[in-house]
Amino acid sequence: MWKKQTFNCLGLMLAAVAIGLIASVNAAEKAETTSKSASKTSKVKVPPQQRIQFEQEKAKAHMGELEERMFRLSKLIRDSQPEDAARLLMGLRKAREHLILDRMGEASKLLDDLKLDQASKEQKEILVLLEELKKLLLTADIGLELKLEQLRKLIESRETLSKLLKKEELQLSNTLDQQAKKDNKKKLAALKTSEQRNQKSAENLEQLLREYGAASKGICQSLAGAGKCMGGACKKLGESKPKPASKEQKKAIEQLSNAEKETKKLEEQLRKEVESLARQRVMDQLQDMITQQKQVRQVTTKLQDRVAQKQKQALVSVRRLSNSEEKIINLCSESIELCELTRFSMVLPVALGAVREQMELVNEGLLRSQADKEMIADQQQIEEDLQALLDAMIEASRPSNKQGGQCKGCKGNKNKLLAEVKMLRWMQYSVHQRTQNLDKLIDQKKVSETAAKERIELLLIRQKEIDTVTGRLHSLTCPHCLSGGQ
Repeated sequence: MWKKQTFNCLGLMLAAVAIGLIASVNAAEKAETTSKSASKTSKVKVPPQQRIQFEQEKAKAHMGELEERMFRLSKLIRDSQPEDAARLLMGLRKAREHLILDRMGEASKLLDDLKLDQASKEQKEILVLLEELKKLLLTADIGLELKLEQLRKLIESRETLSKLLKKEELQLSNTLDQQAKKDNKKKLAALKTSEQRNQKSAENLEQLLREYGAASKGICQSLAGAGKCMGGACKKLGESKPKPASKEQKKAIEQLSNAEKETKKLEEQLRKEVESLARQRVMDQLQDMITQQKQVRQVTTKLQDRVAQKQKQALVSVRRLSNSEEKIINLCSESIELCELTRFSMVLPVALGAVREQMELVNEGLLRSQADKEMIADQQQIEEDLQALLDAMIEASRPSNKQGGQCKGCKGNKNKLLAEVKMLRWMQYSVHQRTQNLDKLIDQKKVSETAAKERIELLLIRQKEIDTVTGRLHSLTCPHCLSGGQ
């Protein structure tokens, strides 16, 4: 109970920050009108920009207090509730990585300079970041969030390690070039400086990867060995001895290669650990998208007749629906990012990308106050597409001893492969339908030449994606699965 109340309290503090910002945004958007009315009457004592700034500064103060509380509370519960302490530190780190407090200060300066449009834009972006922070603090599935954060950092570390390996290989090549040359002290001195930079990078990476504990012990040992060899190379380069320096660099490259291989293994291990949790979250998000899209369609349907009559309030209401559609698009983007990060499905992120494309077209129509049969049909199609993907996901999550069994070759769950193929089939069918519809519109001259070219280009991109993903899926599938043998 205490834990729930604590995090609800932090959630309320975040809400207070957001409310202050929203008040500031609304005030900023109305500032020009207020300013005009202020010039006509002496009753308005406080200039509009000062009131806006006050709301902004109040939100900033709340944010500063929130960060301080998160830090203090994480220290207090570190031993008794390590998972919640990690949640608080992650929230604090994200707040500081996104520079939320600094950006609030920047927004305040923009308001002080009466740059209201820029300030309003900045405030809206901060609100999005605050919503993400709120989700993190209040999510029940913090275990997944922690693992995903680890995975993101590990991917960044592996990419940094790959770049470092290439730099060290270049160092070796340049050092070997200097072996047969004379009067090359300046060149060797420059190589020594570069080698020192590489050594520092290896040390920083080792320090960063230590937080993974025993799982990264081998990686850290390899990085420490690489750093030691680089230090030896630095010494030899400083003594104008390129040949022994190159030997040290070769050893460093070998150690870095080992570290890279071990990092990839740890990355895959983390992906396997989060696969089932990530899959379930995407399924939940798909269900949320379907529910929200149905609500948008139902409201659009109710407004259809009034929009046809050009009733002003109805047109405004349809435009407001674009906010709801935007939320669905953002949820879809989150699902795509999660799929790409965890790689539990090869086809799903591409399939969701195709659905998101249709959502964006619907959103554009809503912004134009479009509420006709075509718009409603497009919304319904999105619901059906999302449902088809959800059904495939449900099938993929079935254990291997049900409906499909385990492959005798790779011992993998054939239900996952079947789900991937079904999603591919859906994508191809969707592209086929859209191609047929476009063909009819062109024949009936209901689409301009420019618009037709744009749609053809999009269809071409989708078709190429299907071809690429099909090839990749085929290459990664074992012969037993392909032959249909159990």
